[in-house]
Amino acid sequence: MKMHLDTQHGTFTITLNCDLTSTTVEQLRPELHAQLATPANPGAAWKLFRLDLAATKMVDSVGLNRFIGLLKAIQQRGARMQILCANPNVHRTFLFTRLDQHLELIKL
Repeated sequence: MKMHLDTQHGTFTITLNCDLTSTTVEQLRPELHAQLATPANPGAAWKLFRLDLAATKMVDSVGLNRFIGLLKAIQQRGARMQILCANPNVHRTFLFTRLDQHLELIKL
């Protein structure tokens, strides 16, 4: 997992180089939640959370469940979420679950 905060554009990007499955999300969870645990700081905080899933090839039900928790935490901060995905199956999963209605889904 790679993280980058662009304070000039107010964008916090996390790039995942793994699948979002029951075996991987539990390892990612502490780091992701640590980044979201701090309260939003108006004016200095990021307003866009970008999750780069270009290398992700699979998302299972546990991964989706954790993803929804992440989306709720981001929305509570008053921020928007953007997902970048390259794999057609991952893209289709976000469409079928209608998560694309709650975030910006970009197919690479």
